[in-house]
Amino acid sequence: MLIISFLGAIAGNALMNVMFRNTPELTYSYMRDKSISSEYVSISKIPVNLQNAIVSIEDERFYDNKGVDYMALARSIIHNAFSKSTQGGSTLEMQLSKNLLTTTDQTIKRKLKDMYNAKQMNKHMNKREILELYLNNIYLGKSSYGVEKGAKIYFDKNVSELNLGECALLAGITNNPGLYSTDYEAAKKRRDIILYKMQELGYITKDEYEATKKQETPMNIK
Repeated sequence: MLIISFLGAIAGNALMNVMFRNTPELTYSYMRDKSISSEYVSISKIPVNLQNAIVSIEDERFYDNKGVDYMALARSIIHNAFSKSTQGGSTLEMQLSKNLLTTTDQTIKRKLKDMYNAKQMNKHMNKREILELYLNNIYLGKSSYGVEKGAKIYFDKNVSELNLGECALLAGITNNPGLYSTDYEAAKKRRDIILYKMQELGYITKDEYEATKKQETPMNIK
């Protein structure tokens, strides 16, 4: 099944190259103009811990793939076919495409378009630029888009001032803003999952993981 799904993804790649070949070049400038963040910040002002938290939980092979993770897609297809729960296989680039360029419609054409756009982003931008765009346009609940706005809403801080626990908690909100922006205990559990993933991938040490997990991360939930 995994091989069949993988081959299907490759076939889809060939199809989308034909379907969407007239798409504008997805340069940093073009994507920046599409940004919906009211408080856009450069990647240099976003803590490395927040960058790593997002990569760890949303797309752990972000720095290795070219916009599409075919193995992750194949696994998600198999999981969704045989399980009542759903599992995504989208990369950060595919999510960015959905947020800024396409729609949330659950159609094959839209998903193929996101895959095509993701590959085009990698042709015209580096990973640092793509991550900056992603972090500035994720939805974090309470009508906030982007990590600068989110940091101010939940912690009364600029994003550059966030500590490790706050970075992990903020990264977790994007998975389910309706829940994690209003339920501290749920948000804290999600924070701990992200901290564990960061430790597993080598972004933080075991001591940092253990120490931060024991700490509270106060947030504004009203």
